[in-house]
Amino acid sequence: MHFKILILLLAAVAMLVACSTDPSEEDQVFDVATRMATIVAPDISQDDQDYFLGHITDNFNVLWGYPSVEACAADIEGCVGDAPIDPPDKASITIDEKSSPVTAEITMTQTESDPSGETFVLAFVLGLIKVDGVWKFDSITAGDDEIPSGTAVVQVELSEMAFGYDETDPGLLSGKFAFDIDNKGEQVHELVLLKINQDGSIMELMESENEEAFEFLGVKVPILPGRSVKMAVPELTAGRYGLICFLPDQAAPGGEGAPHMAMGMVSEFTVK
Repeated sequence: MHFKILILLLAAVAMLVACSTDPSEEDQVFDVATRMATIVAPDISQDDQDYFLGHITDNFNVLWGYPSVEACAADIEGCVGDAPIDPPDKASITIDEKSSPVTAEITMTQTESDPSGETFVLAFVLGLIKVDGVWKFDSITAGDDEIPSGTAVVQVELSEMAFGYDETDPGLLSGKFAFDIDNKGEQVHELVLLKINQDGSIMELMESENEEAFEFLGVKVPILPGRSVKMAVPELTAGRYGLICFLPDQAAPGGEGAPHMAMGMVSEFTVK
């Protein structure tokens, strides 16, 4: 009898140990995001390729112009990209265990350089989905910037194909504000903020391909339909500024239509 009780106790302890060593959903998401952040081209090993392709969905690939995981595999270096992702923030993970299948989100950042060589940080919210016990990247949308308390906020709505905002907003006119961007459209959009340094319309200056005509000030991309994002804006001096969306028309065959700016998604405002 005592021997049977001892066996049961040992079995119970073994079960407790197994449960304690089984990583939580948050740990699993964090581990996948951490590993994926280290995979960049061109030095991508076969193990990295296999891991990357095994942790993405077709839905995730569509955002980058690849209709399927197989299409990504056929151009693995282009699909992966050569810009490393910063280590993820575990505290940003949220899990929706009530959804079926289970989903999660995690905030990640990427350090980029603008045309002048200055670095800036892009924030993203990665959406993951659990498929057959494996967490996979399923979506990505722009993440919020930190906005100092008391900063004026200018509301911007994105649609096909326009930027909607109040050009008389006092914050906008003063050049001391942040954007609160809401994609009300059905396509993925972006907001690129430029300072206009020369005379002429934005489209005329774009066609001239004069690099001195514009100064890049920031971008939020991609902004998925139905999502909103806060964008920090440096204090703007008096002058002309432009908002542009360069993304292609996703309603066109293959999702690679004319750029949104060519379809009218260009706007200009003036800081006094």
